[in-house]
Order: sequence, then C-alpha cells, then structure tokens
Amino acid sequence: MFDRTAILLLASGLSSRFGAGDKLMADLDGRPVLARAAGALANRSVAKRVAVVGTDQSARRTCLEALGFEIVLNPAPEDGQGNSLAIGSQYVRDATDADNALILLGDMPFVTDTHLEGLAEALSQGASAVMSETGGRLSPPALFRRDHFDKLVAVTGDRGARQIFENIPMRRVVAAAPDLLMDIDCGLDLQRAEELLNG
Repeated sequence: MFDRTAILLLASGLSSRFGAGDKLMADLDGRPVLARAAGALANRSVAKRVAVVGTDQSARRTCLEALGFEIVLNPAPEDGQGNSLAIGSQYVRDATDADNALILLGDMPFVTDTHLEGLAEALSQGASAVMSETGGRLSPPALFRRDHFDKLVAVTGDRGARQIFENIPMRRVVAAAPDLLMDIDCGLDLQRAEELLNG
C-alpha cells in the first residue's frame, strides 16, 4: 500500500499563535517539531515524500530536504491550510504516479506508524478516503485515493481535506487517542509535549 502512496506534509503555516520563533523548528526533546512529524514512515518505502513550505521558510526547507522530502513552495501561507493542501495535491497529482496521498501536518509530532497503518488497512478494505478522529472531531492524518486528487487541488480556506471527505460515500474514520493527534500551536502545547515525552 505505502509503496503506491505519496506522503504530503503540510508545513507552511505562519506560527501566528506560537509567539516568538518558528513553532515547527522549536526544539522538542532534542529534535525540531517538524523533524518529528516528518519522521512518519521513515523506514517504509513510499511513492514520494512531498512537503509544502513557504517561500521564506528556509530552515523548514533545509530540515525536510535532509529527511528526503521534495519541496513545493507556497507563496501565500497566509491564505490558510486549504491553499497549502491544494498546492501540494497538485504536485502529487501531476508530478507522481502515486495511487494515494497521505496528508500529514508539520505540527503533529506524535503520529505513529501504527496509526498510519490503520488508515492504510481501512483503505485496502474498500474505503475511498480515510481520516483520523478523536473526540468526535475529524483530523489529519488522512488518506485519499487518486480519484479525489482533483477535488483536493480545488480546496480553499482552513477546513482542508474535511470538506472533501464529508462528501465521499465510501469513507472511513480511524480513531486515535487525543495525545497522538496533538498539534503544537502555542508555547503551552510545546511544554505539554515535552511532558508527554519525558513523563
């Protein structure tokens, strides 16, 4: 499954709620938050590893290139996550022959390979798209078949893939613990993440 899947990592957000500094490059127990998020399926063969970053986010680009990602530039990160998703999906659609796209977020450092394998299992059992869910809320990571790439390319705003997912009949959700889907938005989130890692 994963050898026919392109990883699409969205990492062009503006860190506007984090305060000083870049939340994705913030140290989390010795590694940048972004490097932890980008480590998903690091030991698995995938069709392509693609990341979307802003044109002036050079530290993110350097970090991701070192981890084997091809970089797609987003000239307008302020336009929201949907814009980043559309730009990345267009690249995956047009520049790869991947059958599926696995959408990850650069500020989610605790996603496990086991959870991603659960998404892939749901897709292999007949689903056309799969999203994660915790506490009744849909969230990335998400997995979409190529049939939906054109719709992902047309996404706008901040709802991202959810607006497409909710209109797909053959959809599945895979539950995850809240900590697994934790995202780093502010300094308190980073502090809590450190506590999770270190007990």
